[in-house]
Amino acid sequence: MHEAKSQGIKLTTDKDEVGETLLPPGTIATLGELKPGAVITEEGVAFLFKRHVTSIKRAVQRGELPPPCRMFGGNVWTAGVVLTHIEARLAEAAKEAEALQRKIRDLSP
Repeated sequence: MHEAKSQGIKLTTDKDEVGETLLPPGTIATLGELKPGAVITEEGVAFLFKRHVTSIKRAVQRGELPPPCRMFGGNVWTAGVVLTHIEARLAEAAKEAEALQRKIRDLSP
């Protein structure tokens, strides 16, 4: 197990015997490992998603991330709020996909 600290976030990566990461690329396991009440700064969210802070601001504008609150002059979220927002978006996407499948099935000869 490899541990690294960056911007106050402790990252743990499981590796096999030859040092290969076991998680597939694009997996953001650290967010799920945080306690729901863990406060994450804008820089921390950018680090977790491997994006620039500007991309995080734009994701908020597009509704991809929930709006942050201001604390000590910076934007912050809790891990639980971010996960809940993502789960709600996934549930909505599933409903939309189901409705589309129903419509296609109803219109098919």
